[in-house]
Amino acid sequence: MAKIKRDTIKVNEIIQLIPDHLFAGLSEHTKVDYQVKKLYGRNVFYLLLYGLLKSERLGLRSLEDFYNSSSFKILFDIPEDNQTKYNSLSSRLATMNVEFFKKAYELIYEQFSELYDDLESHRYKITRVDSTMVCDTATKLEKGISVGSKKNGKKQLKYTVCLTNLLPSSVELFSEQSHISENLTIPKAILKVIDKRQDNVFAFDRGVSSREIFCKLDDSDCVFVTRLKKDARYVPLMPFSTTKGLKVGNLSVISDQMVNLYKSGDNIIEHPFRLLITENKQGNQFLFLTNKLDIKAKDIIYIYKKRWDIEVFFRFIKQELNFTHFISVSENGIKIILYMTLILAMLILIYKKINEIGYKTAKRRFNIELGDLLTALIVQYCGGDPKLVFR
Repeated sequence: MAKIKRDTIKVNEIIQLIPDHLFAGLSEHTKVDYQVKKLYGRNVFYLLLYGLLKSERLGLRSLEDFYNSSSFKILFDIPEDNQTKYNSLSSRLATMNVEFFKKAYELIYEQFSELYDDLESHRYKITRVDSTMVCDTATKLEKGISVGSKKNGKKQLKYTVCLTNLLPSSVELFSEQSHISENLTIPKAILKVIDKRQDNVFAFDRGVSSREIFCKLDDSDCVFVTRLKKDARYVPLMPFSTTKGLKVGNLSVISDQMVNLYKSGDNIIEHPFRLLITENKQGNQFLFLTNKLDIKAKDIIYIYKKRWDIEVFFRFIKQELNFTHFISVSENGIKIILYMTLILAMLILIYKKINEIGYKTAKRRFNIELGDLLTALIVQYCGGDPKLVFR
């Protein structure tokens, strides 16, 4: 499959990358349309895609209005007499097979990652891994996580995402109280990442502190870069390199060595890792841990710094794609919205990257172009020539 190598890309070109035969195959495989007369999987897919793009605070009644509009039906080739109610949409989201949307997300990720060139400016494929929380009142959510000691009637859901270069390559939803620990959630997302290429380097923060998890990831051939707390205890084994005094940004390398980490008390994990100790101008130390040996010290620091990109991604989907608001309060519906949000994010991120514009500008122009596409279809539908208006 050819890669996209151009200076600009249009919205209609991106939408065409999602072929209609994709839905036919997924519908048959997942039985998502079994005994369904109106709200087929394809229709709900495009409805959520359209609604998440068009509305700043999408709800079921907004989805009802979008679905029943002539604009939506013309744009996505749905019969005009195919109408629905918000309560039907609520029931459908709560019961339809979420595997339809999960498989669609995975297939679209694979296609987009093949179509697009490697986006990093170096030879490493970096997968940033982190979690974000979204809360709502406990009376609405079926179940959720309580955070802190406040009794404010709110529960939260936890989303753990892997971001490989540009695109979200793995996602997990957590609602059990035990999942508040990153030692449980981040490894699960890493081990389920779609992109199986061996050049992946996973970068995650100090929330993962379990020495057993470090060993499990290493044994699973998952290359990672993370940070340790400055009081982490270890047994030095041997110097790894002679990089003492090396300057990387505002950090100076103090040591680079192979170590065994302490688990607890006097228990040592007999599993060697590489530990890079650095210090800034204020004398604060930063400890970086990795199992990647064929890499320069400065690249370890660089890879970890790139982890921040996932924080920008979370801010983007929360501020621009309605991610802080629950359209459905059933776990099934929440998962469907999650996959659709990530699919829409991939469309906009590729549009953003190729056209070299910012997040807000990308979403705004994506929306405008979609409106132009709709107008062109209406002109054509009425017997006119859209090329006279849209050149």
